[in-house]
Amino acid sequence: MGMLAWIFGIIGGMCVVMGIITAVGAIPAVAALTWTFWFGLSGLLLLISIAFAVGRGAYE
Repeated sequence: MGMLAWIFGIIGGMCVVMGIITAVGAIPAVAALTWTFWFGLSGLLLLISIAFAVGRGAYE
């Protein structure tokens, strides 16, 4: 379960970076999805990573 927490955390972090890039408008080609989508997705993925990290202790 610890590895899944890391994976979802890293993907959530990359979504934050994509949200910042989209909000600033640094790369106009990725502007098809709005910054609110990227920040919402990152929040969801980071919450999932927290759930996997907390749920990990129940099986050990």
